[in-house]
Formats: sequence, C-alpha cells, structure tokens
Amino acid sequence: MRVTNEIMALATFAIMASSGAMAQTLRVGLQDDPDSLDPATGGTYAGRIVFDALCDKLVDIDANLQIVPQLATEWSWNEDQTALTMKLREGVTFHDGETFDAEAVKANIERMQTMGESRRKSELSPIASVEATDATTVVFTLEQSFAPLLSILTDRAGMMVSPAAATSADAFAENPACSGPFEFASRQSRDNIKLTRFEDYWNADEISYDEVEYDIVPDATVRLARLQAGDLEVAERMAPTDLAAIRDDAGLALHTAPGLAVSHLFVNLGENGGDLAASPDLRHALELSIDRSVINQVAFSGEFTADNQMIPPSSDYHSDAVPMPERDVERAQELIEQSGIPSPTIEITFENSTTDARVAQIIQQMASEAGFAVELLPLETSSAIERYLNGNFELYIGNWSGRADPDPTLTTFFGSEGSQNLNGYRSEEMDAALEEGRTSLEAEARKAAYDEVAQIYLEDLPTIPLYHPTWFYGSQAGIEGIEIYPDGILRLTGVKPTAN
Repeated sequence: MRVTNEIMALATFAIMASSGAMAQTLRVGLQDDPDSLDPATGGTYAGRIVFDALCDKLVDIDANLQIVPQLATEWSWNEDQTALTMKLREGVTFHDGETFDAEAVKANIERMQTMGESRRKSELSPIASVEATDATTVVFTLEQSFAPLLSILTDRAGMMVSPAAATSADAFAENPACSGPFEFASRQSRDNIKLTRFEDYWNADEISYDEVEYDIVPDATVRLARLQAGDLEVAERMAPTDLAAIRDDAGLALHTAPGLAVSHLFVNLGENGGDLAASPDLRHALELSIDRSVINQVAFSGEFTADNQMIPPSSDYHSDAVPMPERDVERAQELIEQSGIPSPTIEITFENSTTDARVAQIIQQMASEAGFAVELLPLETSSAIERYLNGNFELYIGNWSGRADPDPTLTTFFGSEGSQNLNGYRSEEMDAALEEGRTSLEAEARKAAYDEVAQIYLEDLPTIPLYHPTWFYGSQAGIEGIEIYPDGILRLTGVKPTAN
C-alpha cells in the first residue's frame, strides 16, 4: 500500500508539473525587515522592494531614469506647468475588488497629504488640489511650478492603494490592498513576508510566479550561503567581498547597477545631539578625521564610490564646486582644540548589518586617532529605525536609496519640513535654495540652485556623506529577466524561470 501511495504521489506530481499547475515560488533574501507596508507611512529601502510587487504607481522609471507609464498611460502640462493632467489605465482592480479610477487617485493623494502619520506630506505639499474630471482623467493643480513632481510619483507618493481598505492606517499596514501583481498573504515580523499572485492584475501575462516570499536575512554572508544552497532564488545587497564567489559559480548570476543611493553619518543637532550638535568645528573635525577612500577599499573592496555629497557623481546635479576633502588628522585636532571641547565623545547608532558594522568600526578607529572618544551602538533593524525616527541618536549611519531627481533627497533631509529631517536641522538659506531648485524649470537654473544647496550643507554639516553604493543582486542562474535599475529596486515584471 505504501509503495502504491508513493507511486500515485509521484504520478500526481508529474501531471501537475507537466500541466504547469506546480506553484512557482520566488524566494528573495532581504537585508532588512521593512517597516510599514503602507506607502503613506513606509520609509525603508527594503520596503520599496516589497512595494514594487504589491503596489503599482502612477508612473515609474526605466533603466535610464526616464519617466514611463504604469497606472497613468499619458500626461501633459499646461503652459506654465502649474497643472498636470493624467490619463489613467482602464480595467485596473485593487486587491480587494474595488475599481481603480480618478476618484481613487484623488483619495490617495489627499490621504497622503492629510493623514497624521503620513511621510509623504512634504513631497506632495506643492499640490493645491486634485480633480477627477472623469473616471480616467485626473488633474493636479499646483500652487506654483514644481519640477520634481513626476519623479516623486515614481515612488511611494505615486503608489495607489484601495481607498475602501485604507480607512485605518494601522489596519491597512497589517493587511494592505493595492493594485500590484501580487497581493498580501502574511507577515512574520523579522522573518518573512509572503505575497500571492493577483489573478486580476492588468499586466498578468508578464508575471510568471505564483508566490513571492521575502525572507529577512540580515547577514550578507548568510544570504550568499542560502543562495548557494538553493534556498533563495534572489538576494539583494550582496557584499562586495562576496562578489568573486558569485562570479565564479556557474549556478549563480550577478546583477549590478550604479546606484543613486548614499550612505551618510547623520548628525543629531537637537537635544540628543551631544558634543557635535553644539559645534560646527567638531563636525568638520570629525569629517577630516575620516578617509572615505579607505572606507571604500577596506569595507567594500573598492566597489563603491567614495564621495562627500548626497547626490552621486553620475548625476548632473552633483556639484564640482565642493570636492571631497582628503583626510587631515592634524587639522581635525586643531578644530577640536578650537571648539573648546577637549576629548569630545560621540556615539554612533547603526543597524547591525555586516556592512554598517564595518563602516562604524573603521570610523571609530579613524576618529579616535584625531582625539574623539567613539562608542558604537549596533541595534537590530527595527530598534535602530525606531530610535532614528524618534531622533534618539547622536550619530546614525543612514542608508538612503536615492531618487532620480535631486529634490526628493535634498528637500527630504535638509528642508525644514522634510520627512527625513529628523535631526533638527533648520536653515532659511537652505530652504530658499531648495525652493529655487524645485520651482525652476530650466536645468541650468536648477543646477545652480543645487550647487548652492551642496555648499550650504557641506558648511553646516548636518550630515556627513560617506559613499554611494553600487547595487549588487545575486540570483540563481536559471532565472531570466532580472534587471536592476539605479534605484536598486527588484522589479518582478518579466522575471521568470529559464525554460528548459
């Protein structure tokens, strides 16, 4: 009987496989556990990866950072660029069965603008009103011209959720309903997030997997080991020190893209800021005690780009007027003496990943040589992010995934009302320069404005940019269609197992 049952089971398996009925699961290793799965309140890079499968946006970017259609199929501006008209895709359904239309867009934008917990308020603040002129047409009216708007709508501010499901922020984050290719199934905190294929997806023919499982694997070496063992199909943020192992393994593939991201040492200028908050001299001393090129070589095998700016050198808006300073320990010591704070102490908080731990240890050693007493506070990701969001840190190693337009990075961190301005930085001069950058429509004028922005923050040093990562994803060689863009997001459209 047992043999017969085994034979029957094998036969059933073979029939299901030959008929295509076997469920295909894509297992993706994430470095961090995402925060809220509500686009209005989410704030992590890992969350953006999950959102790509869960929540479609009005528009997206392509590999060359050009704006391309998604839920909006076309758009146009009025003459003075104070009104944006979008035509919407027809036949789109939210995961809860509700219809996507212009009224849903209006409800989404207004929710993000007004909800108390929303982190999209500053991004969408230039929008004065949203009008649904018919079911498939929506008009955004602006208070004044706002050059970055389309770019902003390629991220969480442009993600559309079901208004019927989004009546409570907390309840929605626990069971989100969007219109992406996969719908929410379950979540185990610090363990995994599971999504299942949405059968009514408007672009279902380009989706090949039945399930996606995002496993939280903080250690890059463990992610590699699980990839090598076949326990993961894809893993993000592979460590530069592990790249040779992937390149030399015929069963694996490496996917890379130069990134828009920046890693920076965020300085708290508020009541929790300690010695650095009170003294610009000390902040400059700390910067001069650091050798960014050594950090890149030692921690990342030279695979990243050492830099002193929030915008990467690949961008037209990177400033040539403020080159990266070389390490100068003697000058750092002079600035410490000039500050009047002998033996200054600093505490660096960071998410306890392999990469951030390496960077923190290198900074500790370098800064100590200049006279700083440096303490390190590694924390599990959710605990670190909670402290960060509450401004409960002296210095924080921040990792920002970057945007195609400079405004969502620079205004977000340095604008007085920026959603990531969590360190208490305020500057009227900075706010004026940022406003010039976001309202100017000519590239030359925007370039001049962002040159001024760079000069201001590199003088005030509310944060110390360190490097720009290159995105490294590993995958099984038997998967095709993976293309990583400069935003570092894994897009699942067109990704599929290689046909045998």
